Amino acid sequence: MKGNGKGHFQLKQVIKQAVQNVVLPVCYAANRRKATDPTLVVFADAHHNERPAAMELLYQRLKKSGKYRIMEHYLDYGSAGAAAIAKHSTRFMKLYAEAGFVVICDNFLPAASCRKKPATKVIQLWHACGCYKKFGYDAEDDIPDNYHGANVYRNTDLVTVSGKAAQAPFASAMRLPQSCIKPLGVSRTDLFFDEKWVENCRADFYRQYPEAGGKKIVLWAPTFRGNAGRPELIRLDLWKLQAALGEDYLVLAKLHPHMYASAGLSEKQLSFLCPIPTEQLYPVADILIADYSSLIYEYLLFRKPVVLYVPDLEEYRSRRGFYMDIEEIPGAVVQKEEDLPSAIRSGMVRDEALDSFLSRYMGSCDGASTQRIGQWMELQIQNR
Repeated sequence: MKGNGKGHFQLKQVIKQAVQNVVLPVCYAANRRKATDPTLVVFADAHHNERPAAMELLYQRLKKSGKYRIMEHYLDYGSAGAAAIAKHSTRFMKLYAEAGFVVICDNFLPAASCRKKPATKVIQLWHACGCYKKFGYDAEDDIPDNYHGANVYRNTDLVTVSGKAAQAPFASAMRLPQSCIKPLGVSRTDLFFDEKWVENCRADFYRQYPEAGGKKIVLWAPTFRGNAGRPELIRLDLWKLQAALGEDYLVLAKLHPHMYASAGLSEKQLSFLCPIPTEQLYPVADILIADYSSLIYEYLLFRKPVVLYVPDLEEYRSRRGFYMDIEEIPGAVVQKEEDLPSAIRSGMVRDEALDSFLSRYMGSCDGASTQRIGQWMELQIQNR
């Protein structure tokens, strides 16, 4: 059975490579003569079966303007079969040959399978803020060996980042000219400046957790480690932490979806998991326990304290590496589990350090990011 499973996986990879390197370029070439429609915007993603949150605000802005013809093209390649992936990606290539814009927010290999027409602009919204841990071509495990030939980001015209300090790291990770990396801001962070959205998050949370009234909310959100088949989770006894903090606190946890079924969590650990999307917990969490995740940048926009629980710091630094010193992050750094309760109780925001950090790494996330991205698109049409 194990042999059959391994063989099926390898066959799927062979088919995907054949489609990527042969079928998709041929499909694009067959449709290349189609006139480019500058108003055709294709939203595409290979990690979701529906519109990702990172695309939502830009999609709504373009739809509301009435100036664009919008097509959506989503499929989770990780769970789909080879035939479904081939069908999805070949359909995309036909749209690609005609589109004025293609909007993606993660690695999307079909967009890099050919030499696109210059008139088509590929916009990479990305899904993370800042520039903390290394990724892309700067991280050993991020790009599969099979894709170390042609740059998987090679057709990208615009990468939107959260601040000026992120430009050089993104250019390095994606092997792109720094001129393609623009600090226009991260579109989805505009929500954090919407008072109505913040109020709704609070109301929804207390409907689901009425027992949280009057308590300080502690949110643990660790980075995903390992891979989908063998996820790794650092040790943190949430039950023990809750007991140490006492009744004035409520401890909750958000884990990567792959962790839920595969990380071997105990019943006690599972009881701390919160079903509410992470970004909707930012307005209610009083303190965040994190490690190497980019959500630290987003959470700090709410000007609330962060504790970095990093028992594997030296190992992670040598294995993965960072673009910045962890000490730059305005929060307590804790490497021993027994030191967490005191760090949480004494957690506070140092305004001067926070202002400097946000200015460097999140300076373009001010509630108007989506507007600037839309203006960039309009300028491309005017300059055609």
